[in-house]
Amino acid sequence: MKALLGCNADRISNLPHDVMQRIITFLPVKDAAKTAALSKQWRHNWGATTQLVFDAHFGRISKEGNYDSNVSRLMLQIYKALLVHDGPITKFVLEIPGLRRPSPDINHMVQFLAKKGVHELTLIFDDDEVNNGQTKVGREMPSSLFSARQLSFLKMRNCDFSWAPSWFLGFTKLTHLWLVSVNVDSSFYDDFLPKCPLLEHLTLGVRDSNAIESCLKAELVAPSLKFLASNVWNICFKHTPLLSVVSIEPLYEDYTQCDFRVYDPDIAAVFASLPAIQHLSVGGEWLQFFASGTIPSMLPTHLRQLTLLEVASIELNSSLEARVLLCLIMSSPNLQRLRIWVGFKCLIEPSDAHSFRPTKFIDSLQLLIEAEDFPPASYFQCLEEFDMYGCDGAQVELDLVRLVLTSAPRLRRVFLTMEEDLDYQEGFEFLTKVTRYKRASTEAEVICV
Repeated sequence: MKALLGCNADRISNLPHDVMQRIITFLPVKDAAKTAALSKQWRHNWGATTQLVFDAHFGRISKEGNYDSNVSRLMLQIYKALLVHDGPITKFVLEIPGLRRPSPDINHMVQFLAKKGVHELTLIFDDDEVNNGQTKVGREMPSSLFSARQLSFLKMRNCDFSWAPSWFLGFTKLTHLWLVSVNVDSSFYDDFLPKCPLLEHLTLGVRDSNAIESCLKAELVAPSLKFLASNVWNICFKHTPLLSVVSIEPLYEDYTQCDFRVYDPDIAAVFASLPAIQHLSVGGEWLQFFASGTIPSMLPTHLRQLTLLEVASIELNSSLEARVLLCLIMSSPNLQRLRIWVGFKCLIEPSDAHSFRPTKFIDSLQLLIEAEDFPPASYFQCLEEFDMYGCDGAQVELDLVRLVLTSAPRLRRVFLTMEEDLDYQEGFEFLTKVTRYKRASTEAEVICV
């Protein structure tokens, strides 16, 4: 009866080879290695898996004892796994908690992976030692990385990416590049990125603000790039014909001491190289950067593809920042969604002699529009949603809401949030004024929280 039911049959050892490989793919490396004890058929299957992930499931660097010794012990376990690997490695992830920086051992490991033809590589390092309250950036990235010519995906954190060897010919197959908490210099834009002709997705988070300010013109040449997320506010889009999503987020709050005028920013030239832009998210340093240059009432090249505009940390009562916002709005005839996060409002107008950001502070956005002779209300014709966060009841905020309500015939929703410390009476008065404004759209709903 047992024989008929197959109770003693070794079913897992008789599985097809491709099924065994598929099972191992979903197992952590440690568990995959243990399958070697199941049977002779399973003994070497785990060593041929094409994806190796060394993360918290594999181990972690102990905080006790000598750091270098702890790293060496863990790296020895990784070496053992790699030495018995007798097939190609298409994906490799090193994200072990407590691993703070690259080391010679890791350089050798990357060299081994390059010979294996790795396609996707992730190297994540924790923050380095903290000295005097300042966290140091990780050390130089493994030089052997530049020999991994088959890379299509590269993700790194806490590495110095400010150089490339003279023999580097480029990553001709790289489509996704994710670099966070790194140091880069002008050679990254001038030499490295042009050698990645197929790059479509770039995430760049530069840790040191001085590294950003030292590059007077971070010219971006990326003919295949479609997505960019970065904190580098002085990027100049020189040749990015396919770039459709751009997010420039601020790096640090104390940027008021940066003299943006030395960069001579040209907002018209920048957007002339972004003909395919659809989603734009900016704020902080980016606004101040372009507010220090010449601001036209409308860009020479319309942003006809732009449907989503997000602006964070804007001082609406600053005439310069307000003009940058109005310039983008007036130049985006097909804008459908507008989101604004109101930032800190200056109460004292700085003089040109004592401030890196000379500006004129305004009480009325409507007066600015009239004074600057902006085009008639041909904007907002396609706008459907308008969100503004952090309102404190200022007149410039009311002017912007009124401008949207009276000019957007397709508007469906206006969503407003008030500052937490705003007085109840002030908030009620703000909402009362908003609800009394005329609306170009009969379907427009105003929500205020």
